[in-house]
Amino acid sequence: MQRRTLACSVSAAVSRRRARRRSSAALLGAALAVLAAPSAESAESAPPPRDERASREEGDGRPPPVGTELFSAGVDLEIAGRTLSYTDLLSENLRTYEVLGVPMPAVRGELYPLARSALPVLRDLGVALSYARAVGLDSEGAGGASVSTSWSRLHAGLRGRFRPAGQAGPVLFATGGLCWIDFDVGPTGDPSRDAASVSYVTLRLGADGRFPVGPVALEAGAGYQAPLSMGALASHFREPSAGGVDLRLAVAVPFAPGLEARAGASYTRFFYDFDSEPEDAFIAGGALDQLFGVHLGVAYHGY
Repeated sequence: MQRRTLACSVSAAVSRRRARRRSSAALLGAALAVLAAPSAESAESAPPPRDERASREEGDGRPPPVGTELFSAGVDLEIAGRTLSYTDLLSENLRTYEVLGVPMPAVRGELYPLARSALPVLRDLGVALSYARAVGLDSEGAGGASVSTSWSRLHAGLRGRFRPAGQAGPVLFATGGLCWIDFDVGPTGDPSRDAASVSYVTLRLGADGRFPVGPVALEAGAGYQAPLSMGALASHFREPSAGGVDLRLAVAVPFAPGLEARAGASYTRFFYDFDSEPEDAFIAGGALDQLFGVHLGVAYHGY
């Protein structure tokens, strides 16, 4: 009798432990279900990742808006010109310089390395680079002789973009960097022609924008250039000082995904002030150096 009673007690204790385990498992399962429900709802309501959003945009036939690209690159054919004139010119050994209709191929590019990141400022900070060089350019030397002349232009700097009205609105840009403009006339034997050589290295600060107008976009920009060096022209005068401004206008017409045709015009103006004295070899109050051009080209925006 004692053994049978002990066995019944042990069996009852085991049954009670099993019941408690089943109850604890049920409570744990219910708690996990409650915790998992908000996570599932959040996953359904959360915005899709960037790659998924991009695929959806591509799927609806609309290309990503300009101003969000990872990089852009373009080639242009520019027809350029230059005029150099003097103010308050008192010496007879200087005369104006003019050249028009110069073919000047150009390449340009922009890169925004963090464009695909979620960082709100750094994703719109990039670098910009452009280069142009004239072909077939000559100047007239003493006695009408043809003198080889080179003309090249290089811009490099940082570029930031801002979309005040969202991705479908205008894009504003701020630029800061260095510009190098070299116009070198070979030795001519004519001081008035030799003085036309310049080699500008400038610090440029500029702002421009891109404004959608229906299927096309208008671009406009301006900048100030502070010369760090000026070249041969300035060396002919006493205590020269100079400043520069530039303007540009363009229209862009998309014709394929990521591709657009472009046409525009640019104008750069350097103004000089000289502190000439009567005994100087070259006497003038100042000078005006104007560089201008019109261009046609094509650009590609990569995303």
